[in-house]
Amino acid sequence: MKQIRYTITFLTILFGINGIKAQDTTLYLTLKECRSMAIENSEMVKIANENINKAQGAKIAAKSAWFPNISVDALGVYSKQEFQQDIVLPTAVPDLATGELVPNVMVDPGTGNPIIGADGNPVYNVYGYLPFELTFNGGAMAGISAEQPIYAGGKIIAGNKMAQIGENMAFANKELKEAELLYYTDQYYYQYLSIKEKVKLAKEYQKLLEELARVVNDSYETGMTNRNELLKVQVKYNDALLQVQKAETGLALSQMSLCRVLGLDLNSSIVVNDSITNIQFSLDSIHSFSATDRIEYQLLSEQVNMAEQKIKMTRGDYMPTVGVSIGYNYFMIGLDNMDNYDQHGYSALATVSIPITTFGERKGKMKAAKADCNIRQLELEQNTKYLQLEIEQARLNYINAYTQVEMTQVSLEQAYENMRISDDNYSLGMETIVNLLEAKAEWQKSYSNKIDALTNYKIQESNLLRVSNNLKY
Repeated sequence: MKQIRYTITFLTILFGINGIKAQDTTLYLTLKECRSMAIENSEMVKIANENINKAQGAKIAAKSAWFPNISVDALGVYSKQEFQQDIVLPTAVPDLATGELVPNVMVDPGTGNPIIGADGNPVYNVYGYLPFELTFNGGAMAGISAEQPIYAGGKIIAGNKMAQIGENMAFANKELKEAELLYYTDQYYYQYLSIKEKVKLAKEYQKLLEELARVVNDSYETGMTNRNELLKVQVKYNDALLQVQKAETGLALSQMSLCRVLGLDLNSSIVVNDSITNIQFSLDSIHSFSATDRIEYQLLSEQVNMAEQKIKMTRGDYMPTVGVSIGYNYFMIGLDNMDNYDQHGYSALATVSIPITTFGERKGKMKAAKADCNIRQLELEQNTKYLQLEIEQARLNYINAYTQVEMTQVSLEQAYENMRISDDNYSLGMETIVNLLEAKAEWQKSYSNKIDALTNYKIQESNLLRVSNNLKY
Protein backbone atom coordinates (compact mmCIF):
# COMPACT_ATOMS: atom_id res chain seq x y z
CA MET A 1 0.00 0.00 0.00
CA LYS A 2 2.84 2.39 0.82
CA GLN A 3 4.43 1.66 -2.53
CA ILE A 4 1.15 2.35 -4.35
CA ARG A 5 0.69 5.57 -2.36
CA TYR A 6 4.25 6.71 -3.18
CA THR A 7 3.68 5.91 -6.85
CA ILE A 8 0.46 7.95 -6.93
CA THR A 9 2.23 10.84 -5.19
CA PHE A 10 5.10 10.73 -7.68
CA LEU A 11 2.74 10.71 -10.67
CA THR A 12 0.79 13.59 -9.18
CA ILE A 13 3.96 15.65 -8.79
CA LEU A 14 5.13 14.69 -12.30
CA PHE A 15 1.88 15.65 -14.01
CA GLY A 16 1.67 18.75 -11.86
CA ILE A 17 5.09 19.87 -13.08
CA ASN A 18 4.10 19.18 -16.67
CA GLY A 19 0.95 21.20 -16.13
CA ILE A 20 2.99 24.10 -14.81
CA LYS A 21 5.28 23.90 -17.84
CA ALA A 22 2.28 23.96 -20.16
CA GLN A 23 0.95 27.04 -18.41
CA ASP A 24 4.32 28.76 -18.80
CA THR A 25 3.90 28.86 -22.58
CA THR A 26 1.45 31.76 -22.30
CA LEU A 27 3.11 35.16 -22.67
CA TYR A 28 1.75 38.07 -20.64
CA LEU A 29 2.72 41.22 -22.47
CA THR A 30 2.63 44.98 -22.03
CA LEU A 31 3.15 47.62 -24.70
CA LYS A 32 6.75 48.12 -23.58
CA GLU A 33 7.47 44.39 -23.76
CA CYS A 34 5.85 44.19 -27.21
CA ARG A 35 8.09 46.99 -28.45
CA SER A 36 11.21 45.33 -27.05
CA MET A 37 10.34 41.96 -28.58
CA ALA A 38 9.61 43.53 -31.96
CA ILE A 39 13.02 45.25 -31.97
CA GLU A 40 14.82 42.13 -30.76
CA ASN A 41 13.30 39.77 -33.33
CA SER A 42 13.11 42.08 -36.35
CA GLU A 43 15.17 41.07 -39.38
CA MET A 44 14.96 44.68 -40.52
CA VAL A 45 16.74 45.88 -37.37
CA LYS A 46 19.27 43.04 -37.62
CA ILE A 47 20.10 44.16 -41.17
CA ALA A 48 20.52 47.71 -39.87
CA ASN A 49 22.95 46.41 -37.23
CA GLU A 50 24.96 44.61 -39.89
CA ASN A 51 25.09 47.83 -41.91
CA ILE A 52 26.58 49.50 -38.83
CA ASN A 53 29.20 46.74 -38.62
CA LYS A 54 29.90 47.23 -42.31
CA ALA A 55 30.32 50.99 -41.89
CA GLN A 56 32.58 50.53 -38.87
CA GLY A 57 34.72 48.11 -40.85
CA ALA A 58 35.03 50.66 -43.65
CA LYS A 59 36.01 53.28 -41.07
CA ILE A 60 38.79 51.06 -39.69
CA ALA A 61 40.02 50.38 -43.23
CA ALA A 62 40.04 54.11 -44.08
CA LYS A 63 41.97 54.96 -40.92
CA SER A 64 44.68 52.42 -41.82
CA ALA A 65 45.69 54.62 -44.80
CA TRP A 66 47.50 56.90 -42.33
CA PHE A 67 49.94 54.12 -41.37
CA PRO A 68 52.70 52.33 -43.32
CA ASN A 69 51.86 49.28 -45.34
CA ILE A 70 54.33 46.65 -44.13
CA SER A 71 54.71 43.38 -46.02
CA VAL A 72 56.98 40.36 -45.91
CA ASP A 73 57.65 38.29 -49.03
CA ALA A 74 59.41 34.95 -49.24
CA LEU A 75 60.06 32.46 -52.05
CA GLY A 76 61.77 29.08 -51.93
CA VAL A 77 62.50 26.75 -54.85
CA TYR A 78 63.98 23.26 -54.85
CA SER A 79 65.02 22.05 -58.26
CA LYS A 80 68.17 19.94 -58.78
CA GLN A 81 69.74 20.99 -62.10
CA GLU A 82 73.14 19.87 -63.44
CA PHE A 83 75.04 21.93 -66.01
CA GLN A 84 78.07 20.55 -67.93
CA GLN A 85 79.80 22.46 -70.70
CA ASP A 86 83.24 22.32 -72.34
CA ILE A 87 84.27 25.86 -72.99
CA VAL A 88 86.94 26.77 -75.60
CA LEU A 89 88.24 30.30 -75.15
CA PRO A 90 90.47 32.43 -77.41
CA THR A 91 93.79 33.57 -75.95
CA ALA A 92 95.73 36.84 -75.86
CA VAL A 93 99.45 37.68 -75.84
CA PRO A 94 101.34 40.83 -74.75
CA ASP A 95 102.09 43.39 -77.41
CA LEU A 96 105.84 43.87 -77.46
CA ALA A 97 105.50 47.55 -78.20
CA THR A 98 102.85 48.56 -75.70
CA GLY A 99 102.87 45.68 -73.24
CA GLU A 100 99.05 45.38 -73.53
CA LEU A 101 97.28 42.12 -74.23
CA VAL A 102 96.18 41.64 -77.82
CA PRO A 103 94.29 38.73 -79.42
CA ASN A 104 96.62 35.85 -80.29
CA VAL A 105 95.31 35.48 -83.85
CA MET A 106 97.03 33.81 -86.79
CA VAL A 107 98.36 36.32 -89.37
CA ASP A 108 98.74 35.73 -93.08
CA PRO A 109 102.50 36.29 -93.80
CA GLY A 110 101.75 37.66 -97.23
CA THR A 111 99.10 40.20 -96.37
CA GLY A 112 99.68 40.70 -92.64
CA ASN A 113 95.92 40.30 -92.04
CA PRO A 114 94.25 37.90 -89.54
CA ILE A 115 93.22 34.57 -91.03
CA ILE A 116 89.45 34.13 -91.03
CA GLY A 117 87.96 30.71 -90.44
CA ALA A 118 84.95 29.10 -92.12
CA ASP A 119 82.64 30.38 -89.37
CA GLY A 120 83.64 33.99 -90.20
CA ASN A 121 85.67 34.46 -87.01
CA PRO A 122 89.45 34.99 -86.71
CA VAL A 123 91.58 31.88 -86.18
CA TYR A 124 93.72 31.93 -83.03
CA ASN A 125 97.18 30.38 -82.64
CA VAL A 126 96.32 28.89 -79.28
CA TYR A 127 92.95 28.19 -77.60
CA GLY A 128 92.20 27.77 -73.89
CA TYR A 129 90.15 24.73 -72.82
CA LEU A 130 87.89 24.99 -69.74
CA PRO A 131 85.60 22.09 -68.72
CA PHE A 132 82.64 23.58 -66.75
CA GLU A 133 80.39 21.57 -64.39
CA LEU A 134 77.80 23.09 -61.97
CA THR A 135 74.86 21.62 -59.96
CA PHE A 136 72.03 23.84 -58.66
CA ASN A 137 69.94 22.65 -55.70
CA GLY A 138 67.44 25.53 -55.74
CA GLY A 139 67.24 28.92 -54.14
CA ALA A 140 65.42 31.19 -51.76
CA MET A 141 64.47 34.84 -51.68
CA ALA A 142 62.98 36.87 -48.81
CA GLY A 143 62.35 40.50 -48.14
CA ILE A 144 60.52 42.96 -45.93
CA SER A 145 59.27 46.35 -47.07
CA ALA A 146 57.34 49.32 -45.72
CA GLU A 147 55.43 51.82 -47.86
CA GLN A 148 54.21 55.13 -46.48
CA PRO A 149 52.17 57.70 -48.42
CA ILE A 150 53.28 61.26 -47.64
CA TYR A 151 50.72 63.17 -49.66
CA ALA A 152 47.82 61.67 -51.62
CA GLY A 153 46.06 64.78 -52.86
CA GLY A 154 43.72 64.92 -49.86
CA LYS A 155 42.18 61.52 -50.62
CA ILE A 156 43.15 60.02 -47.26
CA ILE A 157 41.47 62.85 -45.34
CA ALA A 158 38.38 62.70 -47.56
CA GLY A 159 38.24 58.91 -47.28
CA ASN A 160 38.29 59.03 -43.48
CA LYS A 161 35.56 61.68 -43.42
CA MET A 162 33.44 59.62 -45.81
CA ALA A 163 33.86 56.57 -43.58
CA GLN A 164 32.75 58.60 -40.55
CA ILE A 165 29.75 59.92 -42.45
CA GLY A 166 28.89 56.37 -43.50
CA GLU A 167 28.94 55.25 -39.87
CA ASN A 168 26.71 58.18 -38.86
CA MET A 169 24.25 57.28 -41.61
CA ALA A 170 24.21 53.62 -40.53
CA PHE A 171 23.32 54.57 -36.95
CA ALA A 172 20.67 57.03 -38.15
CA ASN A 173 19.22 54.40 -40.48
CA LYS A 174 18.95 51.93 -37.59
CA GLU A 175 17.18 54.55 -35.48
CA LEU A 176 14.79 55.23 -38.37
CA LYS A 177 14.02 51.53 -38.85
CA GLU A 178 13.40 51.11 -35.13
CA ALA A 179 10.99 54.06 -35.07
CA GLU A 180 9.08 52.65 -38.04
CA LEU A 181 8.93 49.22 -36.42
CA LEU A 182 7.72 50.68 -33.11
CA TYR A 183 4.98 52.55 -34.95
CA TYR A 184 3.84 49.35 -36.70
CA THR A 185 3.97 47.52 -33.38
CA ASP A 186 1.80 50.19 -31.75
CA GLN A 187 -0.70 49.92 -34.59
CA TYR A 188 -1.11 46.16 -34.23
CA TYR A 189 -1.08 46.41 -30.43
CA TYR A 190 -3.92 48.96 -30.26
CA GLN A 191 -5.85 47.23 -33.04
CA TYR A 192 -5.66 44.04 -30.99
CA LEU A 193 -6.94 45.90 -27.90
CA SER A 194 -9.67 47.44 -30.03
CA ILE A 195 -10.96 44.12 -31.30
CA LYS A 196 -10.57 42.61 -27.84
CA GLU A 197 -12.84 45.35 -26.46
CA LYS A 198 -15.30 44.85 -29.32
CA VAL A 199 -15.55 41.17 -28.41
CA LYS A 200 -16.55 42.22 -24.88
CA LEU A 201 -19.02 44.71 -26.35
CA ALA A 202 -20.54 42.10 -28.65
CA LYS A 203 -20.98 39.69 -25.75
CA GLU A 204 -22.49 42.39 -23.56
CA TYR A 205 -24.88 43.36 -26.35
CA GLN A 206 -25.76 39.69 -26.73
CA LYS A 207 -26.59 39.46 -23.01
CA LEU A 208 -28.81 42.55 -23.25
CA LEU A 209 -30.78 41.03 -26.11
CA GLU A 210 -30.85 37.65 -24.38
CA GLU A 211 -32.41 39.27 -21.31
CA LEU A 212 -34.83 41.22 -23.50
CA ALA A 213 -35.77 38.05 -25.38
CA ARG A 214 -36.51 36.33 -22.06
CA VAL A 215 -38.75 39.21 -20.94
CA VAL A 216 -40.61 39.36 -24.27
CA ASN A 217 -41.01 35.57 -24.32
CA ASP A 218 -42.56 35.69 -20.83
CA SER A 219 -44.93 38.38 -22.02
CA TYR A 220 -45.80 36.36 -25.09
CA GLU A 221 -46.54 33.24 -23.05
CA THR A 222 -48.85 35.23 -20.76
CA GLY A 223 -50.57 36.76 -23.79
CA MET A 224 -49.40 40.30 -23.02
CA THR A 225 -47.58 40.69 -26.36
CA ASN A 226 -47.83 39.23 -29.83
CA ARG A 227 -45.49 36.80 -31.51
CA ASN A 228 -44.28 39.40 -33.98
CA GLU A 229 -42.47 41.32 -31.25
CA LEU A 230 -40.86 38.10 -30.00
CA LEU A 231 -39.61 37.31 -33.51
CA LYS A 232 -38.11 40.80 -33.88
CA VAL A 233 -36.14 40.34 -30.68
CA GLN A 234 -35.02 36.85 -31.67
CA VAL A 235 -33.79 38.10 -35.06
CA LYS A 236 -31.72 40.77 -33.33
CA TYR A 237 -30.44 38.22 -30.83
CA ASN A 238 -29.30 35.87 -33.60
CA ASP A 239 -27.59 38.80 -35.27
CA ALA A 240 -25.81 39.54 -31.97
CA LEU A 241 -24.59 35.92 -31.84
CA LEU A 242 -23.16 36.34 -35.33
CA GLN A 243 -21.44 39.57 -34.27
CA VAL A 244 -19.79 37.74 -31.36
CA GLN A 245 -18.51 35.06 -33.71
CA LYS A 246 -17.14 37.62 -36.16
CA ALA A 247 -15.50 39.60 -33.36
CA GLU A 248 -13.80 36.50 -31.93
CA THR A 249 -12.54 35.53 -35.39
CA GLY A 250 -11.22 39.05 -35.87
CA LEU A 251 -9.52 38.86 -32.46
CA ALA A 252 -7.75 35.62 -33.42
CA LEU A 253 -6.50 37.15 -36.68
CA SER A 254 -5.44 40.32 -34.89
CA GLN A 255 -3.48 38.24 -32.37
CA MET A 256 -1.71 36.44 -35.22
CA SER A 257 -0.79 39.78 -36.78
CA LEU A 258 0.61 41.00 -33.47
CA CYS A 259 2.59 37.76 -33.05
CA ARG A 260 4.05 38.21 -36.52
CA VAL A 261 5.32 41.70 -35.68
CA LEU A 262 6.76 40.41 -32.39
CA GLY A 263 8.61 37.60 -34.16
CA LEU A 264 6.55 34.89 -32.48
CA ASP A 265 4.84 31.84 -33.90
CA LEU A 266 1.45 32.84 -35.29
CA ASN A 267 -0.31 30.42 -32.95
CA SER A 268 1.52 31.57 -29.83
CA SER A 269 -0.62 32.07 -26.74
CA ILE A 270 -0.38 35.69 -25.60
CA VAL A 271 -2.30 37.74 -23.08
CA VAL A 272 -2.26 41.55 -23.14
CA ASN A 273 -3.30 42.84 -19.73
CA ASP A 274 -4.50 46.17 -21.03
CA SER A 275 -7.70 47.71 -22.32
CA ILE A 276 -8.26 50.41 -24.89
CA THR A 277 -10.83 51.99 -22.57
CA ASN A 278 -8.28 52.46 -19.78
CA ILE A 279 -5.97 54.77 -21.71
CA GLN A 280 -5.49 58.38 -20.72
CA PHE A 281 -5.99 60.92 -23.46
CA SER A 282 -4.94 64.55 -23.57
CA LEU A 283 -3.07 66.98 -25.80
CA ASP A 284 0.13 66.89 -23.75
CA SER A 285 2.08 65.42 -26.66
CA ILE A 286 1.59 68.57 -28.74
CA HIS A 287 4.82 70.52 -29.05
CA SER A 288 6.55 72.65 -31.62
CA PHE A 289 8.37 70.16 -33.85
CA SER A 290 10.82 71.01 -36.62
CA ALA A 291 11.80 68.98 -39.65
CA THR A 292 15.46 69.47 -38.73
CA ASP A 293 14.89 67.30 -35.64
CA ARG A 294 13.84 64.29 -37.71
CA ILE A 295 16.05 61.30 -38.50
CA GLU A 296 15.21 61.60 -42.19
CA TYR A 297 16.64 65.14 -42.21
CA GLN A 298 19.84 63.87 -40.60
CA LEU A 299 20.20 61.21 -43.29
CA LEU A 300 19.64 63.75 -46.07
CA SER A 301 22.18 66.11 -44.52
CA GLU A 302 24.75 63.35 -44.30
CA GLN A 303 24.16 62.58 -47.98
CA VAL A 304 25.06 66.19 -48.78
CA ASN A 305 28.22 65.86 -46.65
CA MET A 306 29.09 62.62 -48.42
CA ALA A 307 28.71 64.28 -51.83
CA GLU A 308 31.02 67.12 -50.73
CA GLN A 309 33.70 64.62 -49.73
CA LYS A 310 33.30 62.82 -53.06
CA ILE A 311 34.23 66.10 -54.77
CA LYS A 312 37.43 66.20 -52.72
CA MET A 313 38.07 62.54 -53.46
CA THR A 314 37.65 63.12 -57.20
CA ARG A 315 39.95 66.16 -57.06
CA GLY A 316 42.54 64.05 -55.23
CA ASP A 317 42.67 61.59 -58.12
CA TYR A 318 44.34 64.29 -60.21
CA MET A 319 46.60 65.86 -57.57
CA PRO A 320 50.32 65.06 -57.11
CA THR A 321 51.12 62.12 -54.86
CA VAL A 322 54.26 61.55 -52.80
CA GLY A 323 55.34 58.35 -51.09
CA VAL A 324 58.38 56.59 -49.69
CA SER A 325 59.27 52.95 -49.17
CA ILE A 326 62.14 51.11 -47.51
CA GLY A 327 63.03 47.45 -47.65
CA TYR A 328 65.53 44.71 -46.94
CA ASN A 329 66.06 41.78 -49.35
CA TYR A 330 68.01 38.52 -49.16
CA PHE A 331 68.79 36.22 -52.13
CA MET A 332 70.48 32.77 -52.06
CA ILE A 333 71.26 30.01 -54.57
CA GLY A 334 72.21 26.53 -53.32
CA LEU A 335 75.15 24.81 -55.11
CA ASP A 336 76.57 21.28 -54.73
CA ASN A 337 80.19 21.59 -55.63
CA MET A 338 80.98 25.08 -54.42
CA ASP A 339 79.89 27.60 -51.78
CA ASN A 340 76.31 28.79 -51.94
CA TYR A 341 75.77 32.15 -53.58
CA ASP A 342 73.91 34.74 -51.51
CA GLN A 343 73.33 38.44 -51.54
CA HIS A 344 71.45 40.86 -49.26
CA GLY A 345 70.98 44.59 -48.87
CA TYR A 346 68.76 47.53 -47.97
CA SER A 347 66.78 49.72 -50.34
CA ALA A 348 64.97 53.04 -50.12
CA LEU A 349 62.66 54.55 -52.68
CA ALA A 350 60.83 57.87 -52.98
CA THR A 351 58.14 58.40 -55.59
CA VAL A 352 56.46 61.54 -56.86
CA SER A 353 53.62 61.38 -59.37
CA ILE A 354 52.35 64.58 -60.99
CA PRO A 355 49.44 64.28 -63.46
CA ILE A 356 50.01 66.50 -66.48
CA THR A 357 46.89 66.13 -68.59
CA THR A 358 43.93 63.76 -68.79
CA PHE A 359 42.37 65.27 -71.93
CA GLY A 360 39.20 66.41 -70.15
CA GLU A 361 38.71 63.43 -67.84
CA ARG A 362 39.36 65.47 -64.67
CA LYS A 363 37.07 68.27 -65.81
CA GLY A 364 34.27 65.84 -66.64
CA LYS A 365 34.46 63.90 -63.36
CA MET A 366 34.65 67.07 -61.29
CA LYS A 367 31.62 68.47 -63.07
CA ALA A 368 29.69 65.24 -62.41
CA ALA A 369 30.70 65.20 -58.72
CA LYS A 370 29.66 68.82 -58.22
CA ALA A 371 26.35 68.19 -59.98
CA ASP A 372 25.69 65.23 -57.69
CA CYS A 373 26.40 67.43 -54.66
CA ASN A 374 23.98 70.07 -55.96
CA ILE A 375 21.33 67.38 -56.45
CA ARG A 376 21.73 66.19 -52.85
CA GLN A 377 21.43 69.78 -51.61
CA LEU A 378 18.26 70.38 -53.63
CA GLU A 379 16.80 67.08 -52.41
CA LEU A 380 17.51 68.19 -48.85
CA GLU A 381 15.69 71.48 -49.37
CA GLN A 382 12.77 69.79 -51.15
CA ASN A 383 12.33 66.99 -48.63
CA THR A 384 12.64 69.34 -45.67
CA LYS A 385 9.35 70.89 -46.75
CA TYR A 386 7.75 67.46 -47.11
CA LEU A 387 9.03 66.41 -43.69
CA GLN A 388 7.60 69.57 -42.09
CA LEU A 389 4.31 68.98 -43.90
CA GLU A 390 4.18 65.42 -42.55
CA ILE A 391 4.72 66.77 -39.04
CA GLU A 392 1.85 69.24 -39.43
CA GLN A 393 -0.42 66.53 -40.83
CA ALA A 394 0.42 64.23 -37.91
CA ARG A 395 -0.22 67.07 -35.45
CA LEU A 396 -3.61 67.92 -36.98
CA ASN A 397 -4.61 64.24 -37.16
CA TYR A 398 -3.71 63.89 -33.49
CA ILE A 399 -5.83 66.90 -32.52
CA ASN A 400 -8.68 65.61 -34.66
CA ALA A 401 -8.42 62.17 -33.03
CA TYR A 402 -8.58 63.79 -29.60
CA THR A 403 -11.71 65.70 -30.60
CA GLN A 404 -13.31 62.50 -31.89
CA VAL A 405 -12.69 60.80 -28.54
CA GLU A 406 -14.47 63.62 -26.70
CA MET A 407 -17.39 63.60 -29.14
CA THR A 408 -17.84 59.82 -29.04
CA GLN A 409 -17.72 59.95 -25.23
CA VAL A 410 -20.64 62.42 -25.19
CA SER A 411 -22.53 60.35 -27.78
CA LEU A 412 -22.03 57.19 -25.71
CA GLU A 413 -23.36 58.84 -22.57
CA GLN A 414 -26.40 60.07 -24.48
CA ALA A 415 -26.99 56.67 -26.11
CA TYR A 416 -26.75 54.94 -22.73
CA GLU A 417 -29.23 57.35 -21.19
CA ASN A 418 -31.57 56.90 -24.16
CA MET A 419 -31.37 53.10 -23.78
CA ARG A 420 -32.07 53.34 -20.04
CA ILE A 421 -35.15 55.52 -20.64
CA SER A 422 -36.38 53.18 -23.39
CA ASP A 423 -35.99 50.22 -21.03
CA ASP A 424 -38.05 51.99 -18.37
CA ASN A 425 -40.72 53.11 -20.85
CA TYR A 426 -41.00 49.64 -22.36
CA SER A 427 -41.49 48.08 -18.95
CA LEU A 428 -44.33 50.60 -18.42
CA GLY A 429 -45.82 49.86 -21.82
CA MET A 430 -44.93 53.33 -23.14
CA GLU A 431 -42.29 52.21 -25.70
CA THR A 432 -42.47 49.89 -28.69
CA ILE A 433 -40.11 46.97 -29.06
CA VAL A 434 -38.76 48.49 -32.28
CA ASN A 435 -37.74 51.69 -30.51
CA LEU A 436 -36.17 49.71 -27.68
CA LEU A 437 -34.16 47.56 -30.07
CA GLU A 438 -33.08 50.66 -31.93
CA ALA A 439 -31.96 52.30 -28.66
CA LYS A 440 -29.86 49.25 -27.77
CA ALA A 441 -28.36 49.17 -31.27
CA GLU A 442 -27.51 52.87 -31.03
CA TRP A 443 -25.81 52.28 -27.71
CA GLN A 444 -23.74 49.46 -29.21
CA LYS A 445 -22.84 51.62 -32.21
CA SER A 446 -21.82 54.56 -29.97
CA TYR A 447 -19.71 52.26 -27.81
CA SER A 448 -18.03 50.82 -30.92
CA ASN A 449 -17.39 54.34 -32.24
CA LYS A 450 -15.72 55.27 -28.96
CA ILE A 451 -13.47 52.20 -29.18
CA ASP A 452 -12.51 53.19 -32.73
CA ALA A 453 -11.87 56.78 -31.66
CA LEU A 454 -9.65 55.71 -28.75
CA THR A 455 -7.73 53.33 -31.01
CA ASN A 456 -7.23 55.99 -33.66
CA TYR A 457 -6.15 58.48 -30.96
CA LYS A 458 -3.38 56.18 -29.69
CA ILE A 459 -2.21 55.37 -33.22
CA GLN A 460 -2.12 59.05 -34.19
CA GLU A 461 -0.26 59.81 -30.97
CA SER A 462 2.31 57.15 -31.84
CA ASN A 463 2.63 58.56 -35.36
CA LEU A 464 3.19 62.08 -33.99
CA LEU A 465 5.93 60.76 -31.72
CA ARG A 466 7.46 58.93 -34.69
CA VAL A 467 7.65 61.94 -37.00
CA SER A 468 9.02 64.07 -34.17
CA ASN A 469 11.79 61.56 -33.37
CA ASN A 470 10.36 60.86 -29.90
CA LEU A 471 9.09 57.29 -30.30
CA LYS A 472 11.35 55.14 -28.12
CA TYR A 473 11.12 51.71 -26.53
